[in-house]
Amino acid sequence: MRARVSAAVMLPYWGFWESSAGGASFRSERRDLLDDVVERLQGAGVDVVWSGMVDSPEAGVAAAKEIGAGGAKVLVVAQSMAVPPTYTMAALDRLGDLPVVVWAVQESRRLRTGFDQSDITTMGATVGTPMLTNLLVRSGRPFELVVGGIDEEPVVARLAGTVGAAAVARSLASARIARVGRPIDGYDCVDVDDEVLRGATGIELVPVDPEEIRTLYQGVSDVTGLEAELAGRYEDAREDPEGSTRSLRLAAAVEELDRTRGFDAGAMNCHVAEIRFGEEPGVTPCFGIGRETTRGVPWTCAGDVLTAVAMLVAKRLGGAALYHEIEAIDFETGEVAIANSGEHDLGWCGRGARARLQPNPWYRSDRITGLSAWFELPSGPATLVGFTPHHDEPSGFRLIAAEGEITGRSFPDSPTVGGAFRFAGGQPVGEAWRRWALAGANHHSAVAPGSLAAGVGVVARYLRIGFTQVS
Repeated sequence: MRARVSAAVMLPYWGFWESSAGGASFRSERRDLLDDVVERLQGAGVDVVWSGMVDSPEAGVAAAKEIGAGGAKVLVVAQSMAVPPTYTMAALDRLGDLPVVVWAVQESRRLRTGFDQSDITTMGATVGTPMLTNLLVRSGRPFELVVGGIDEEPVVARLAGTVGAAAVARSLASARIARVGRPIDGYDCVDVDDEVLRGATGIELVPVDPEEIRTLYQGVSDVTGLEAELAGRYEDAREDPEGSTRSLRLAAAVEELDRTRGFDAGAMNCHVAEIRFGEEPGVTPCFGIGRETTRGVPWTCAGDVLTAVAMLVAKRLGGAALYHEIEAIDFETGEVAIANSGEHDLGWCGRGARARLQPNPWYRSDRITGLSAWFELPSGPATLVGFTPHHDEPSGFRLIAAEGEITGRSFPDSPTVGGAFRFAGGQPVGEAWRRWALAGANHHSAVAPGSLAAGVGVVARYLRIGFTQVS
C-alpha cells in the first residue's frame, strides 16, 4: 500500500478584478474554492498540512515560512485566475527544491451562454497558469501541470498521483542505498560510479563491507520474534532447521543494518566468503532481503545498484515491487515469464493468499540451503521499471517504464516468486521486449502493481534525468 503524502496547497489571489467578479464576496468565494481543493486532495489520499491564499509578495514570503515549518513534501498551487506570478514566486524562491505541482482548476466544465467579463475573471485559470509556468520554465525549475475541473474525479486522481510521484522524486534525491560489496565479477551492466550517480541525482551509494553483515549475523542469537512473524504470514514448507535458523538470523542482521544506518534501499552480492561461501552465515540472504523489501526497504542481489534505484521508485509508487528477470518469451501467447533467485515482496501477495516458505530451489546443492518465499503474482495491471546510465541523456541517466499486465498464468514449478507479464500496446511480444532492451534496461528490473508509467515519468522530470516509456 502506498504511503500517504503530506502536501501544502496555495491558491494565488488578486483583488484587482474584484469589481468585475461580484465585489468583496469574490475573496470569500476563492476561499471556498481553496477549501474545496483541500477536501478533494484529502479524499484522494493526500494529507494537506497547510493551505492558504497568497495575495501579495509579502503573503508569499509568510506562506513560505509556514510551509517550511509544516513539513510538506510537495506544494500544490491551485491556479484559478489571473494573478501576478511574483506573489507565488516569492514563496517558491524561499522553498528550495520543494516540488511544485500546478493545478489549472476551473469550478465548471462548461462555458455558459452568457459568458462575460465576470466569467473571464472567475474562470481565468488559463490566464493565471501560464503567468506562473512561464517563470518556472524560464528559471528551469521542474514542475508538473494538471488541468481540469474541481469536480472531475479522474482529474483529482491524476493530481493526487502526480503529488505522490513528486514526493517520491524528492525522497530519492536524498536516498541512501547500501552497497554491500561489489557486483559479481563481470557484471558491469548492474554497476555505476558512485559519485557520478550522486552528482546527477543526489542518490548516495554507501559502501558496506560484507564482513559487517557477518558480524551483525553473529550478534543475533534469538529469532523467536521472527518465528512468530512467520507463523502468521507464511505457509510453512521448511525442511532444514539449521538453514531456517541461519536465514532468520541473516534477515535480522539485514534489518539491523537498515535500521542503524538509515538505508532506503540496498544491493548485495552475497556470493562471497563473508556471506554465502563462509562457514557463517553460509546461506544466501534471499528471504531476508525480500522481508526488507516487504517492510519498505527494497533490496536487490548480485550487487545491482541500478535496479536498487528502480526498486525504490517502483516500491514507493506502486506499494510493492518484485526484483526479477524476464526469463523467456512465449511467442504464441504474447507473454514473458518473470522470476528471480529468491526475492519477494508480500505486499504483492494476492488477497487471501499465503506465501510458501521453503528451501531456496536455486541453492539446493549448497552445504546448507537458506529460505525463500514462493507465491504467484495475482493478475492485474503492472509496470516494469528500469534505471540505467545512458549516453543520450544530458543528465547521463534514464528511467524506463513499460506498462502491461500480470496475466494470472500459472507456473507452479517455477522456483521463485513470479508469473507471466504481457506488454501493453498490442505489438508482438518479441518487438515489445526488443524495445525494452533497446531503451537500455539491464537483465534485472523491478515490476510493481498498477499502471505507473506516468508516475515514473514525473519522478524522472523532478530528478532532471531522462525517461522513456516502452509501448
